[in-house]
Amino acid sequence: MRRPALLTAAAIGGLALGLTGCSAPSSPISSPTPTGTATPPAKVSADPVPLPLGTSLPAGSRVTVVGDSIVRGLNVETEQAWPALVGDNFGWDVTDLGCDGGGFIEPGDCGQAIGDRAEEIADTQPDAIVLIASSNDLGWAPEEVDAAIVSAVDAIAAASPSARLIAIDSVWGPDPRPTDLDQYDVSLIDAVTAADGGALEYPDPLSEDGLLGDDGVHPTVEGHRALAHAFEVAAEKSGLARPVPTDQRATDAPAD
Repeated sequence: MRRPALLTAAAIGGLALGLTGCSAPSSPISSPTPTGTATPPAKVSADPVPLPLGTSLPAGSRVTVVGDSIVRGLNVETEQAWPALVGDNFGWDVTDLGCDGGGFIEPGDCGQAIGDRAEEIADTQPDAIVLIASSNDLGWAPEEVDAAIVSAVDAIAAASPSARLIAIDSVWGPDPRPTDLDQYDVSLIDAVTAADGGALEYPDPLSEDGLLGDDGVHPTVEGHRALAHAFEVAAEKSGLARPVPTDQRATDAPAD
């Protein structure tokens, strides 16, 4: 995931919302239209209120998390990445399919965009699939990303018909957030909801200072702990999961 420079309205001559990415965009079929506006970083609530998700995912559930380098845990150990921390807390069997530079359009190091990985996701035999949008797709026209999100969710739902789909909001950091990321989140939630899934919504945990590494993009160990904690609070409030006793947890992530 790469932190792009935001464009001003004057620089884009009134064109649509701008997009940039965290790895160099692949050659598109139609040229992307870089434009951009930003909103001030949201104030993080200590008590996020997620959308209800219904029945819980008990310990032992197979949960596959699909996303970018932040999901994979770039610059931290595998067991320190937030999906592993969440799995440890809830007793889930988590498969981390984070892909450096990847998104719903960008193939990243995996060589395939998220929708094209539907069979790979299905091969993990998931009880639930967690999906998150990425700033890697910034640099493409919003409508192209929206269409790719819908297509990807449809493909994933078709390949894993018994899995519960869960959308979560994208993350950014303390800098002003591109409004296109908010649009991606809306599109993903709409697509997942249409596929009979649900969403966990909470403010970006990385909007607090001091949680990103030297590159200003990827979370530190503390940043991943913040991401895991925010997910866990939202999951518990929604009834999605409950922590398992510490003596039943599979791993103990290193402190630093």
